[in-house]
Amino acid sequence: MLAESTSGGGLGDGDVEYSDQSRVPGNPLVSVSMITYQHASYIKEALDSVLMQKVDFPYEICLGEDGSTDGTRDICIDYARRHPDKIRLFLRDRSNPARGSFRAPYMFNNAATFNACRGKYIAMLEGDDYWLHPQKLQLQVNDLERSQGLAVSCHYSASVPEGRPWAGRVAPDYPVDSFTIKDILERDVDNLHTSTWLLRRGRPMEWEPFRSCSFGDYPILVSTLLRGTGRVLPGVWSLYRIHGQGVFSPLSYEIRLQQHVELWECLRSIVPPPLGCAADIGTTRALIMRAGELRKAGKYGLALACFRAALSEIGRFRPPPARRRELRLLALESLVIPHLAGIRRLWRKRRFRKGSGSGS
Repeated sequence: MLAESTSGGGLGDGDVEYSDQSRVPGNPLVSVSMITYQHASYIKEALDSVLMQKVDFPYEICLGEDGSTDGTRDICIDYARRHPDKIRLFLRDRSNPARGSFRAPYMFNNAATFNACRGKYIAMLEGDDYWLHPQKLQLQVNDLERSQGLAVSCHYSASVPEGRPWAGRVAPDYPVDSFTIKDILERDVDNLHTSTWLLRRGRPMEWEPFRSCSFGDYPILVSTLLRGTGRVLPGVWSLYRIHGQGVFSPLSYEIRLQQHVELWECLRSIVPPPLGCAADIGTTRALIMRAGELRKAGKYGLALACFRAALSEIGRFRPPPARRRELRLLALESLVIPHLAGIRRLWRKRRFRKGSGSGS
């Protein structure tokens, strides 16, 4: 029988867990961490894509509903009632003071839902995306079970703008096999969408360094990769919707790039000293990308300030000579010679393919 509980993992003041503890797996192999807000048009497809999974192990869906007003909450409650053996529904109270500990209050739902997961492995899916392959979880679990040094199993995803399916693309848009935390920090591997991740759960996630961030995904990915490597399986098994109702979609690319700069500054605080240079490279790249976007927006004074900040970073941490030359050229491209950027991106992809994921 479904019951409401105000205690247990993933809850704060006013939050309620809506589940049947006698029926959900007590020891699931996989937890699916799913967060949703104002996703009434999408959440059914997201949940159905998880429930269609053909697996030979027990799993749970930890569903964090963040106080929607468009009917999303009613849909989630209905699914929890119909699938009491799978779904633990967390009904968030937006007046919960714990939300105020994050600069971006929606981060609380992300953190609390992730922390509620009990599985050996954790998959992630937001309520406006969905999985495409009915054996996605099984194939990724097999991948992690075979390789104990593997901390993250990923795959490719399709990103599709709503109403414009012809504009869809596959990400990453270049071949990737294995990758390391260094590749992620240096941004040599990016566009591994959250919906593709299956993570080997370790010690509880430490959120304190990220309370000022606007992103909850990369902190989780980088923290997980501190314990092992990653691999990308060769399949397009999830779809990422691009629409105007998301948290980040309404924001300009310029603002999102500034948030990336702030995120990488936070990441620098959690990685051990040998990875400090890799995090510095990633921060510098974020600054360079923002400089280019500011230039395109005609904000030349801000673009120049960002350009100077990037050069200052390069001078501060002094990367290896080849990296230093690359970063300086990227900075120049962002401000003065953007027509060379396409050539540089092609070179970067070819270099990564030859390096088989080394990112060095």
